[in-house]
Amino acid sequence: MGIRAFRWVWGGETVSMVGDASYTVVFAWLVLSVTGSPAALGAVMLAVTIPSGVLVLVGGAITDRFSARAVMLVTHLVRGAAMAVLAVLASAGAVHVWHLVLVGVVVGSADAFFGPASGSILPSLVPAAGLPRANALLGASEQVSFLVGPVLGGVLVAVAGTPFAIGFNAVTFFVAALSLFAAPRAVPEPAEPFSVRAVLREIGAGLAYARRNAEVRIVLLLVAAATLSYSGLFSVGLPALSRTFGNGAVVLGAMVSAWGLGQLVGTLAAAATGLPRRWGLLIIGMTVVEGAAFAVLGFVPHYLLAVVLLALLGIGVAYATDVALPAFVQTRTPAAMLGRVNSLIGLPRAALAPVSVAGLGLLAALDVRWAFLAAAVPMLLAGIVLAVSGKAKALTLR
Repeated sequence: MGIRAFRWVWGGETVSMVGDASYTVVFAWLVLSVTGSPAALGAVMLAVTIPSGVLVLVGGAITDRFSARAVMLVTHLVRGAAMAVLAVLASAGAVHVWHLVLVGVVVGSADAFFGPASGSILPSLVPAAGLPRANALLGASEQVSFLVGPVLGGVLVAVAGTPFAIGFNAVTFFVAALSLFAAPRAVPEPAEPFSVRAVLREIGAGLAYARRNAEVRIVLLLVAAATLSYSGLFSVGLPALSRTFGNGAVVLGAMVSAWGLGQLVGTLAAAATGLPRRWGLLIIGMTVVEGAAFAVLGFVPHYLLAVVLLALLGIGVAYATDVALPAFVQTRTPAAMLGRVNSLIGLPRAALAPVSVAGLGLLAALDVRWAFLAAAVPMLLAGIVLAVSGKAKALTLR
């Protein structure tokens, strides 16, 4: 795109995404090296996920009060500083479990603020007509980072050592922070001075806005259904399915890669061609297709069919949902409320993902086909609810 501020922010966020994706491998390796315990790895990861879920509504209110640019800048600097300290400790061989937990809490807390802010900054960088393409370009960067980052993290650990790999992630945060200086410095005018009560009232105003707004409720339904279906499906469903075909690790890698490549193709297609105006009809159809695909996936007789199905599904989901949904929210939500609406969207993701993983995990232990049938239910129900909703069918992107 030809907008200078967006190009700078896009470039900085792309660098940060690669660092984040590499860090998933590096951090897991560091925790296991220090503790030797997969259980400790799970406990440290909880230290990341719990604050990000608990504080997400606060993050949305703070974003609307101080601007998306300011919140993103501070959270990049905080996470970069945390990574820099951890890199120094690792180079000195002085990392203890409590260091890892503390870093997890700091990063998870910062993520709770960064999420709503990053979903709110684009309207200040590009005109409304350019939002679908801008979201598509950021989505493409995210997909590429997921493909490249973990490999890069492993290579950095093997070649340069864990401290260097952690330091690399710190640098990517600082690069992203610098890129934000190109963004406009719009400062909202809050209705009252900053205080805990003022922030709580602003959170309440965001909840009230969602209750009154049918479009926000539709988006929340889509996000909740997708979280219930996808979180457990990718965490436990696909690994369990891969074992039924033999060569489980190879098959699992092929299925996950097919999904990722499909997502990249769908995202690039959205960037190149734009999105249809009648998004409501598209998302209803895609939601039903996703549910039907999940139901079929558990019964495919050969893994190549699963690979093809996941690739096609990835294309459709990226095109119809992953690019279009944030663009829809950004164009339909008042600027003063955008951070809080984005935080509400993050809430079901944080709350329902553990439910999905636990529930589908139990079903997969009994019969993997039951897990895939169960994963189909939320999407099919959401599709039916939306199909009978005149408001959903009338949704447009512009």
